[in-house]
Amino acid sequence: MKIAIVCGHFIPSMGYLEVHLANAFHKLNHKVKVITTNVIPAYVKNISNLSESTPYEIIRLTPSFSMGQMIKAKGLVEAVQKFDPQLVICIGVGKLFPKPIYKLKDRDFRLITLLGDNEETYTAKGYTKKLKNSLIQQFVKKTVYLQAIKKSDVLFPYTPSTIDIICRFVNAKYAEMLKSKSHQISLGFDDEHFFYNALERNEQRKQLGISAHETLLITATRVVPEKGLEKIIDLVDIVNKKGLHINYLIVGFQEDEYSKNLKEYIAQKEHKNRIICKPFSATSQTRKYYNAADTAIFSRAAISIFEALATGLFLLLPQQKNMSHILTKENGVYFDSLTEDVIIECINHQKENRVFRVNAAKMFSYTNLAHQILKLSEV
Repeated sequence: MKIAIVCGHFIPSMGYLEVHLANAFHKLNHKVKVITTNVIPAYVKNISNLSESTPYEIIRLTPSFSMGQMIKAKGLVEAVQKFDPQLVICIGVGKLFPKPIYKLKDRDFRLITLLGDNEETYTAKGYTKKLKNSLIQQFVKKTVYLQAIKKSDVLFPYTPSTIDIICRFVNAKYAEMLKSKSHQISLGFDDEHFFYNALERNEQRKQLGISAHETLLITATRVVPEKGLEKIIDLVDIVNKKGLHINYLIVGFQEDEYSKNLKEYIAQKEHKNRIICKPFSATSQTRKYYNAADTAIFSRAAISIFEALATGLFLLLPQQKNMSHILTKENGVYFDSLTEDVIIECINHQKENRVFRVNAAKMFSYTNLAHQILKLSEV
């Protein structure tokens, strides 16, 4: 089958949802073409590049408009029609890029849209920024959401809170249409790159200086202020002061002012030697770090959560609806607020049932999710 993936940004080196799905569909022997732009969003510009080392074709259009995450380009419809796909997958409605596809009056392909809006999408701080975002949503983005809901054959929300969030800014008619067309899916992980390997675990722990009986907690994410890493660092230091030895590995430092300041913050801690700082790393190295660790902790929703899950880590996650589908009592705990008890929890579960957790995580592999999407799209 010929599958076109339409998205405003596509960065193979970062491996977001659109990249993972393109890879998964290709592995399932479908002919994939990605139609996107030649732009890297500002927030990842210093840690990514537009590597074209993919086994499928990427058409990169030059933007006619770009502001923040919003982006438009001429030639999208023509590129899709020339490919003549049986299925078109639009990702990133709020970026505006797929809009011309929804305006097509006649088409010979099934059209589906993936939606990821959740409670963290609209959490800007400060009155001015909130007002700006609200106006953009109401007068610029809303129209594209309405078109996506109306014109898509199937809609795939990929967090449990997505439908509720979108229903807040569409009328009752479109809310019902959204609900009737939707099939819940999830973010996931690439099972070719994220898996458990005992040899990698032992070798990486030796390199990090972590003995077999010690606990290693990990967070792999872009190190930015919104992640609230200071709170976790404080608690790790407090727990160590009480004689409960926990090592904390943070992967994702950049060459910027905030990363520098965070390292200085860590250097002031009594147990600073138990906090390990590593730069933003390639997929293979990140997997090795996960394999070396015992527990992962995240303060916000992120694709990294599923990658950690794939390696069998016990997860500590905030109690939020957008993550409510991830954990069972065997693979992690949700916390209402981050406390010493949450950190201590990772000691209690650090080496239990890892193989079981690895097997349970397979439902979130992008290969499995690609199969689900095709089946539910009725292509």
